[in-house]
Amino acid sequence: MYTVMPIMRHNLSRAGRPFMFDPPQNVRKREHRRETSTAPRNESALLVNPLDPKHIVGVEEITLPDGTPVVSARVTFDGGACWRESWPLPVETGWAGVVGPVLAVDAHGNLNLAALALEADRSRACLVVYRSDDGGLHWTLPTVVLHGGSECCYSIAADLNPGSPFQGSVYITADMGNTLCFARSTDGISWRGKGQSRPGPLVQGLCFNPEVLVDSSGLVHAVWMTGPSGCNILSLTSSDGGASFGAPVTIAEGITSVEEGLPETQPATCIARDGVALCVWADDREGRSRIYGRRSLDGGRTWQGPPSGEPLVSDAATAQHEFQPHLIITSGGEICCAFYEYGPKHPGGDLLVDLAMTISYDRGQTFKGRMILSESPWNPGEDQPISRQATRGALSWLALG
Repeated sequence: MYTVMPIMRHNLSRAGRPFMFDPPQNVRKREHRRETSTAPRNESALLVNPLDPKHIVGVEEITLPDGTPVVSARVTFDGGACWRESWPLPVETGWAGVVGPVLAVDAHGNLNLAALALEADRSRACLVVYRSDDGGLHWTLPTVVLHGGSECCYSIAADLNPGSPFQGSVYITADMGNTLCFARSTDGISWRGKGQSRPGPLVQGLCFNPEVLVDSSGLVHAVWMTGPSGCNILSLTSSDGGASFGAPVTIAEGITSVEEGLPETQPATCIARDGVALCVWADDREGRSRIYGRRSLDGGRTWQGPPSGEPLVSDAATAQHEFQPHLIITSGGEICCAFYEYGPKHPGGDLLVDLAMTISYDRGQTFKGRMILSESPWNPGEDQPISRQATRGALSWLALG
């Protein structure tokens, strides 16, 4: 089912902005690895290959003894029984390191890894793309796609749809300089922007936390926020593989981003084959962060409900903060929204984090109740949670089932 799910919008990374907590060192079975490192690790992203569910790739930031951040990739071809490591990915001379890796697989099975390469003084950076044609064991030298500041959010997606005239294309959006920037490639090696231009700004105006996704007909969608708070969520759509885009559409207006201490608000969007679309985000208008959303029945051209959105789950009994939502569509058509909950798990208890999920069985019209996915809640000050990208990858199995 080649819809726009986590696997297709796959991965969005914020580099340079601190979170309430950092991602953890995940424990995996790792026999038959090609190489082993004892460097400190942060789990960053996990990809389940939609073309081969037994092929799983994890990428993570590693800090070398001299303090240089680099990227490591771990690969399994048997569903996780055995893992091999490619470490570290090549770093150009003069770079201070590479951070924030995100992944997408193209229609030919090639892996595309986008990351932020820091310049020597770490005040500026370039967005680069590595490519692997053997499942993640070996990687090309990085290709520089965009230049800008060292604080940047970016997203990568590929067109996997057999019926799309642009099948195999790879797309990137980024908020370089707080401007919506765009890049596209048909081979993961050479990149250009809209039309015949170089990769760069797509529209005027402020941009925060963009994502890019591809629907089942090959339409490319860019979704972003117009400011840090009190802002709108907008989208652009391209029907010609990113050569041109239509006029911006307002998904939601007047949203309230989460307060300091929690990861900042980032929209998450999915589009089903029948045109049902859902956009969700963490909103603090009630004095605590809750997942809000809006629904579309025509592929994102128009959106239903209050202009500023409404709570995804109607029950307000919980006092938990909800944040970092992620959407998937299963092969059976259910829409699942996973998110973190932060707060006391019983009266007077410590502030702990759980991973939760709510499901819609009516094409996103209603979400009732929630289930806890984490085995036990954790203290973000002591035990580190898995990252948003790793959660996205872990839940991708639902979409493939």
